[in-house]
Amino acid sequence: MSETPERILVDTNVWLDYFIPSRRGRSVAIEFLRDACTAQVDLLYAATSSKDLFYLISSEHKAWYRREHGSLSQYAATVATSLAWDCLSVLSQLATPVPCDLSDIWMASRQRELHSDYEDDLIIAAAIRAKADLLVTNDVKLSLHAPVAAMSVEDAKNYLATLK
Repeated sequence: MSETPERILVDTNVWLDYFIPSRRGRSVAIEFLRDACTAQVDLLYAATSSKDLFYLISSEHKAWYRREHGSLSQYAATVATSLAWDCLSVLSQLATPVPCDLSDIWMASRQRELHSDYEDDLIIAAAIRAKADLLVTNDVKLSLHAPVAAMSVEDAKNYLATLK
């Protein structure tokens, strides 16, 4: 890639790093997304990721509350769910969803022999549908099977920094 990628598909694990404070990849995810916004690239996410993000963000915050307080109150559960909704709102402000239909499910199923992780196969289908220039993921196995150029968050952050 010799110029700024115009369409970057961001994998679910990167969004999780961005939204969940306890994840070790959080700071680099924040830096990467900041740099991508500054570079005015089109950030994308697979629409199927939103369901995973909602569940995992809410679950992580409920688990944190249980660790800190011993049990989960109804109020804390409601707050965790509200937080997950807020994160999806931020997601929709930062990036555009790549829709999913039967053709994406078909494409994902065709990846099974090469890469048996269905969620990742849906990311591959989204990259194909969106004609993404770059996939940013911390999943090494997905990077190896991506139909487009793929980089870790750290590498993508460093790459965008060279384009300034």
